[in-house]
Parts: sequence; structure tokens; C-alpha cells
Amino acid sequence: MSSLGIGEATILNQTNFENGEMAPWDTFVTSNGTVGGAGLPAVVPFEMVKDGQESQALQFKVGQVQYDPENEPEQGGGVVVQITTETGKLELFAQVAVTYYSPKDKRNLAGGLFQWIVDGQVIARHDMGPIDNQGILRHHLKASHLVNAGVHVIRLRLTRPFTSHPGQHAPFQYVDDLLIRFSPH
Repeated sequence: MSSLGIGEATILNQTNFENGEMAPWDTFVTSNGTVGGAGLPAVVPFEMVKDGQESQALQFKVGQVQYDPENEPEQGGGVVVQITTETGKLELFAQVAVTYYSPKDKRNLAGGLFQWIVDGQVIARHDMGPIDNQGILRHHLKASHLVNAGVHVIRLRLTRPFTSHPGQHAPFQYVDDLLIRFSPH
């Protein structure tokens, strides 16, 4: 990064999951959260942008392990990466989506809350809200954040205030086209 001129931006990470891998991202879960049980998250084909084209995306089924509406009800997990930067500005981008299919329910009250978190601070969020049965909700989640020189922990956290267990009819969340760009000051 020392070869960058003032104001020039560089891409620190660009992940689209087309190779079927998550690297360099790792997964994490919250204290009472799940990302969907065995086999999740998984890289699966999904139409992230409403253009008729599927691409590989990371699939989750987030929520609480034990229902507890009183103590931090938003639970789940997500992906995390550690990067080192000079002082400057981080720009974060992700395509996110939610689907819901149920043989008995007309809708689910919580599709998922998506948050960009840098060094423990939420810098951007989007709550998908309720989702109808057989529905698809999509969003482009972006954020910018000033950082000092050093090591930074970047998380894309996905949560819901309800339980999510294998075999349960809960929404699936999708993440694709993760991008971290840095501009020095």
C-alpha cells in the first residue's frame, strides 16, 4: 500500500464465491446464534441480482438457538475477515438477499438484519423486515468508515429475533460480491 498515491483507492478483498470457497472469510456465530446447522453456510447457486442469471452465493439460515426474546433477541452469525491498513477510508459492499418458503405460513416476520461491523462498531445496517411465502428480497448493502493505521476486524453479520433449526421453515439469507476497498488519507 505504500506505493499508492494520495486519494488512490485499492481493492483489499473481493469475494464472489464462484470458486466455491469462502476464503479469506471465516464464519462466526453470536452467543445464542446459529448460521443454520450442519452444512451451512454453503456456497449455492442463487440469483442475487434480478437479471435471470444465477451466481454462486453464500447461503445462511440465521436465528436464535434457544428462543429468548428478552436478552439480545437478534442472533445468528456471518462472515469475518481481518485486514491491515494505513490511516484512511474503508468502503464495504455486499449483495444480500432473503428467500422464504413454507407449506403452511403466509409470511415470516423477520427475513434478516444485515450489518457491516468494523472493529466492533456497526457502520451500516439493513433490516429486510417481513417476507411473504415464496418471496425474495434483495439489497445492496454498502458503507464507508474512517480507520486509523492498524489491524481491523470486518464482519458482515446476519441476525433474526426468532429460532432457526434444521427442518424448520425459516428464511434463508444469501451473501455475494463482497468488496472491501481502501483509500489512504
